[in-house]
Amino acid sequence: MKRMYDKPSVISSDAKIVYRTFSQSETLEQFHFKRLSVQTFIPFRKTIMSQYDSANRTWFGPIQPSIFNPEANIGQVVLSILSRTPAKIIQINADTGYEMTCAEMKQRIIRIALHLKSLGYRLGDLATLACNNTDNLVPVYFACVTLGISVNPLAPVFKRDDLAHMMRLTQSKVVFCDESNRVEVEEAAKEAIRVKPRIYVMGERKGDALSVDELLAPVEGEDSFVPPYLGDSKKLTATVLCSSGTTGLPKGVCLSHSHLIAGELFSAALNAGPIFNFSPLFWMTGVFAAHTSILYTRSRVITTKPFTADTFFSIIERYQVEDIFTPPSTISAIQSHPSYRTVQMSSVKRWLIGGSTVAPEMVTSLRERFSTIDVKAIYGCSEYGCVTSPMLPNGSLAKNMTVKITDENGRRLGPNEKGEICLQYNFKFLGYINNKEMTLNAFDNEGFYKTGDIGYFDAEGRLYIVDRIKDIIKYMNFQISPSDLEDIVLKIRGVAQVCVAGIPTEDRSSELATAMIVKQPGSSLSAQEVVDTVNGQVSDYKKLRGGVFFVDQLPMTPAGKVLRRSVRDMIISGQH
Repeated sequence: MKRMYDKPSVISSDAKIVYRTFSQSETLEQFHFKRLSVQTFIPFRKTIMSQYDSANRTWFGPIQPSIFNPEANIGQVVLSILSRTPAKIIQINADTGYEMTCAEMKQRIIRIALHLKSLGYRLGDLATLACNNTDNLVPVYFACVTLGISVNPLAPVFKRDDLAHMMRLTQSKVVFCDESNRVEVEEAAKEAIRVKPRIYVMGERKGDALSVDELLAPVEGEDSFVPPYLGDSKKLTATVLCSSGTTGLPKGVCLSHSHLIAGELFSAALNAGPIFNFSPLFWMTGVFAAHTSILYTRSRVITTKPFTADTFFSIIERYQVEDIFTPPSTISAIQSHPSYRTVQMSSVKRWLIGGSTVAPEMVTSLRERFSTIDVKAIYGCSEYGCVTSPMLPNGSLAKNMTVKITDENGRRLGPNEKGEICLQYNFKFLGYINNKEMTLNAFDNEGFYKTGDIGYFDAEGRLYIVDRIKDIIKYMNFQISPSDLEDIVLKIRGVAQVCVAGIPTEDRSSELATAMIVKQPGSSLSAQEVVDTVNGQVSDYKKLRGGVFFVDQLPMTPAGKVLRRSVRDMIISGQH
């Protein structure tokens, strides 16, 4: 495999590492504190990769306390920070040009919070946000969290079935949507939520939906509002992110206030220039961008427009963006754009790429074209956020992150040995909403989270991602459960068996959902009929873009289980 990371500086030969074993009776915080108290432990420097404990076969990121207080609640931290620089521009709407100051952001958060409180919403309630990046999305998000209302952001492009699935899990008391998806959201809420919620639209009041503007009216007590302390931030859910498992529909990942306060975000630079990505709050990268903006008082550029290379270049140039994030699926369009060879992007300091497989050649080509930009691939997951650091050299673990690599029997592996990536962090994610069994199964007997991803560390501490144990298909950063599509295909007349697999695009930045089918005897079913049937029932990102292939039999284990990876290999090699 080609290296995708920079060579680190040499560690001083007189430095000594003292290793010790992590006792299961210790908390991770206690273990880290004891490690820090050993004076002979190598101090972490920006140029040093992840530290390795050879006795324990464990890798560590830099051990650092948060500069913000993870014992506080998010609302307390956010409103305090916004108060410090009231005139600073915190959000810029690239669609309209509207610039929002910290003072106005704070005022909107407080007004929305007070109105929601007066309507009876309180600690422990849940809110659904199926919205694009408009002016009031971030104020609504932080207003809910300030009151202790957990927020479940959903993709604004979700169709009714996807919306309804998550609403059944959350039973949200209040729902926010856009004008463009209002009907879908109303139908999903009616189908899935037992007690009818209030629905607010980011626009004019219509149908059953109230206007969010009603929550922005002046309210008594707004000038003297003090965000309440809601209790232990380590146990208090701030957001419920969607994350698909190996089978079935998405599950809800509960992240605590402490996790989002102390977690490594996209930049630790204070009062630096604007940041930008296309991600709505549905993506972990959207939530992290919103938190980066507020916690580090950095202007965040937002747009409701879908990704195009034209929009990408225009926003960077117009607003002199310094930090950008893109999924790898967008790079091909960027590099094939007529402006790619001439555009300067001189304001950009850091370009992060992640969300699915990032080919080393992709990083290399961008670095060659933009030599002044720090281009790096990052690896993360909904349960823990950034696993590798956006700030340190490629492949370095994020701060306070502990990783072990294990084989199929749970045995710990050493450098250059491939196995499952397992994680520990100071603040454990709070589980999957309303799914205790899945939560328990997510961890091993040492309390490490099992990612389902295959990877390894090289001898210098770089983490490489090789493959996934999970069968999830990733298309344009969306996650697709194969069984979702298989259930639809199996209902089509003439289908006997089906296996759906993800076939990589040419640049390996995305996977295309592809079906391999065994027809019932005598069936005249065509591939186009299958594609039309499936695509007419699913969200755009779930469509069978890889096509349909018919075979006499699917590859199976002796026990009769379909070998999905073999199906994938057959399609790629043309053996069908």
